[in-house]
Parts: sequence; C-alpha cells; structure tokens
Amino acid sequence: MPFDPSMHQTNRLHVSLVLVCAVFYYFAFQLNAHLFGDLQFSAGVNWVFIPSGLRLLLVLVLPELGAIGIVLASFAINYLYGAPDAHLFNIVTSAISGLTPLAARYVAIHALRVHVDLSGLTGQNLFKASLLFALLSALAHQIWYVSQGATTDFIASTLVMALGDLLGTVLVLAMASVLIKLYRRAFN
Repeated sequence: MPFDPSMHQTNRLHVSLVLVCAVFYYFAFQLNAHLFGDLQFSAGVNWVFIPSGLRLLLVLVLPELGAIGIVLASFAINYLYGAPDAHLFNIVTSAISGLTPLAARYVAIHALRVHVDLSGLTGQNLFKASLLFALLSALAHQIWYVSQGATTDFIASTLVMALGDLLGTVLVLAMASVLIKLYRRAFN
C-alpha cells in the first residue's frame, strides 16, 4: 500500500487529540483533588467531581477520541494514586471511566433525538444527558467496586457518586458555556 501523507496527518491529529484529552482529564483530576479533596465520601467517591464534567464534554465533542483519552488518563491516575498491583481493577475502572460517557452520548442521541453533530442539543437535553451520564457512571463504577470489595455501601456510594458527578458536570458545562460566550463576543 503506498504512503498516503493525508492519512499520516489524520493519524497524527487523532493521536494528538487523544493525548490532549488525556492531559486535560488528568489535570482536572488534580484540580479536583486540590479544590474538593476534603469532600471525599469514600475511596473514588466525591461529593463534587469536576473530571466527570470533562468526561461528558470531551465525549460529546470528540466521541471515540475523547473516550480513549479518558481511559488513558484514568489508567495513569489509577496506577499513580490507586493500587499499582491491582491490574484488573485499574484496567476495568479506567474502561468504565471512558466508556460510560460514550454510552450516555449514545443514549442521548437516540432517546433525546439529538443529532450526532450535537445540533438540537438544548439546555434541557444537555441537563438530561448530564443526569443520565451521572447515574450511568455511578452505577457502573459502584457495581464494579462492590464486586471487587472496594465499597461496602452500594446505595450510599452510588447516590453520592451520582450527585458528585452531576455537580461536577454542571460546573464544567457552565464554565464551557461562559467560555464559549466570551469567545463569541471577542471574535464576532
């Protein structure tokens, strides 16, 4: 097969976008630990979790690339701040972190009739997608955590994680909305 320079550039762009998503997610995790570290309910369950908002935002804008970036960053976070010898736990937890916003995006597109290019995404639909994502993420994580003995109170941990994910998502989406409005004002 002959070398195709445009394909090479596309691949480089995709890898770059994945890495940018991973770096943003990793630093959002760091920011959350700095700002809300004292508001942790239990291991992996926060009352406010800014990275969850970034998860949904990245996957809304860059579906598969965002999900891959989140998985990679979660993988690094789990190994750096979790149990480095818990390979299966770290891999599955990372996959849940990246795949649940992708699943929520899929459901939002089909159930809320949002177009793949996100046209028709209203504030109300965005809130519904955020709520769906927070519940899906919390349920998937907590089912996994309970199965691995990492949590003992499934109901409380699920509710707190869903609330923390929703609050983090609302904060990130509100900041993104403000930044978009400022950008439009500055360049229009």
